[in-house]
Amino acid sequence: MVTCEVCSEQPPKYRCPRCEVRYCSLTCFNLHKENTCGEREKLVQERNRIQQSEAAAAEDAGAVAMEMWDDGMDEGDEEDRVPLDRLQKLQDSEELRSLLCNPHLQRMIREVDSSDDPEVSMQRAMQEPIFVEFADQCLRVVEPQVNGTEQG
Repeated sequence: MVTCEVCSEQPPKYRCPRCEVRYCSLTCFNLHKENTCGEREKLVQERNRIQQSEAAAAEDAGAVAMEMWDDGMDEGDEEDRVPLDRLQKLQDSEELRSLLCNPHLQRMIREVDSSDDPEVSMQRAMQEPIFVEFADQCLRVVEPQVNGTEQG
């Protein structure tokens, strides 16, 4: 059972409009207001700021400015390069969005991206079924035709 966050005795009936503390009476509200409301409000504001920042970062990650992307490839590697217009299709793939909700996959992608030896990290990641599924889905988006048939 939830109890008043001030007296811890009664069920709360109200919520502080400034900091969201739940309280049961005017007496508890006045105690809260005098003692902890300002501190708690700062914590709530910080939590909200962090949530907004995380949401904005996730949105930015989905809309990477591809024209500024340096893939680190040499000029002689052109045959391995995926054209920008096909890379941009990745951001519209609902299947990829769904896969990217997996925290384990997110962690593996971060490890490959930040690795000092990305080739070894990629080989290790490709041993994980979720990463293989992710890589296959990326390929289906950027290389939709295999053997003359459309993949979906």
